[in-house]
Amino acid sequence: MGSRGLNYSGRPLQALMILLISIVFSGCSITQALRIEDRTTVDIRTMIDEVGTVPVVFVGERHDAYEHHRVQLEVIKGLQAKGKTLAIGMEMFEGSSQKALDAWSAGRMTTNEFKNVYQWNWRNVPYWLYEDIFSYARENHIPIIALNAPREIVTKVSRLGISSLTDADKRLLPPEVDTDVSETYLDFIRSAYWSHGRASDNFRSICEAQMLRNRVMASRIRDYHQQNQQSVMVVIAGGGHAREKGGVPAELGKLPFKIILPPIPGLNAKSISSEDTNFLLEEPFSLLDWL
Repeated sequence: MGSRGLNYSGRPLQALMILLISIVFSGCSITQALRIEDRTTVDIRTMIDEVGTVPVVFVGERHDAYEHHRVQLEVIKGLQAKGKTLAIGMEMFEGSSQKALDAWSAGRMTTNEFKNVYQWNWRNVPYWLYEDIFSYARENHIPIIALNAPREIVTKVSRLGISSLTDADKRLLPPEVDTDVSETYLDFIRSAYWSHGRASDNFRSICEAQMLRNRVMASRIRDYHQQNQQSVMVVIAGGGHAREKGGVPAELGKLPFKIILPPIPGLNAKSISSEDTNFLLEEPFSLLDWL
């Protein structure tokens, strides 16, 4: 859609909103990805074939990007079509909601009841963005696994640091989760995520909270794999958590994984490496191209 005949003079915000709306409804879709190993562009089907050989597949997202959720569902459907036994691990749910997730996948919970569970867990992102994934999991009885740490613990650490956790707090976390954060990790966050408040007094606390979430999610992925070794878990998480360096994959130990990422702030086709991901989704249009 062109802008000929439309006068946006003096109304830059309105012009941007109209542009964004036109993009959302123009039918743009992600059909290709950059294979980082050899810098070759492949179609989504080829990408799915290549990631389906490991027990854990991360598919990162920008939380409010509908096209990223469509790719996540394509990966889930593609792996199931290949005969894989699947689970869907989700950053969007805390461990305390696991029984509700089990009830949903088994068909024992109404949609309205499940929406309430979702909204309690992930209140700032609309339900409809994940609705197709939830529906597919229910229709095919695919387990959804809650990965995230308790929000009260994460909030406390982000404000007061990891040293503020009491013994009672630690009992809410997997027992093997290490709460130490290295200077190497702090340096990585400083360099990779300029928007994470690196100049603020509580920068270290924010990093500690981020790493705590990474390690709790990694622990829950490992636990599920130990009990379901024939399953493939598709992990749905924000791009920063799904990224290998500084993310959840780096905390998995020897458990094999593959990663699919969209462009995220600080990470695009020019800057990405094999330390970050196996595949980078190629978006037909991205505001990040303008940053």
